Amino acid sequence: MWCCFCFISRADFSKEPAFSWMNTLSEEVKRAIKRSRILFCNGYDFDELSSHMIISAVEYTVEVGTSVFFDPGPRGKSLLSGTVEEQKALEHFLRMSDVLLLTSDEAESLTGLVDPILAAQELLRKGNRTKWVVVKMGPKGSILITKSGITCASAFKVKIMDTVGCGDSFVAAIAYGFIHNIPLVTTLAFANAVGAATAMGCGAGRNVATLKQVVELMETPDLNEDDKFWNELLREHLDSQEVTFLSKMVLNGSNGRMKHVTLQKVVSELLPKLKSSQLEGTLSS
Repeated sequence: MWCCFCFISRADFSKEPAFSWMNTLSEEVKRAIKRSRILFCNGYDFDELSSHMIISAVEYTVEVGTSVFFDPGPRGKSLLSGTVEEQKALEHFLRMSDVLLLTSDEAESLTGLVDPILAAQELLRKGNRTKWVVVKMGPKGSILITKSGITCASAFKVKIMDTVGCGDSFVAAIAYGFIHNIPLVTTLAFANAVGAATAMGCGAGRNVATLKQVVELMETPDLNEDDKFWNELLREHLDSQEVTFLSKMVLNGSNGRMKHVTLQKVVSELLPKLKSSQLEGTLSS
């Protein structure tokens, strides 16, 4: 079974953003931002809104205490060489976001650093408010870098049907962990599971993974553990920061500055929280 999608907007046929006529935030939009815990934006917002509007939205979000999540996506590279206004808006996002989410290639294009951990640390250094930088490593897994440590989680092995919606699903899980102060390694494992479960289906929207599917995946996991890849990536960083690593079989504990946490421990701590949220109506089943 194959799924094929084509997304086309007005921006594909014009250099102007689709809603270039919008120049101020409406009171309705301001109320929505103020009521929200997180404002999530990605690079494609530049195809819809002017750079001025985007900066206005970020500034108002910061003013009212709502957190900013930003995923530059493939547009990040083109924005770096875009108009002066686009470059200014991109720089504003990178400085004012609480959480940045990007692939290893996108991190390299924004910083010039091949090592995704060094790239993330550079983004943290330049950010005024940045607390987390999450780097998506494709089939290898993902990394969450803070100023105090590095957290790594291998990806789940699944049969991929369609990757549409996986990135947004991953972000939603990261946001859940951020809002609820869930441990970083647990948040990362949950996000990997949500993204993987979504890839097992077809299409986005209402077709993204359900909580039931995510739980089933985490309870009977098959992690894509590539020890050689992770050892090479982390070797240069073990002396400078503590590293927390999600493992399937390794006993909980530390080895030097490497702290191993088993997936079983993560699942046992996370599932009660998820089921409680489901009962409260804050998660979809």
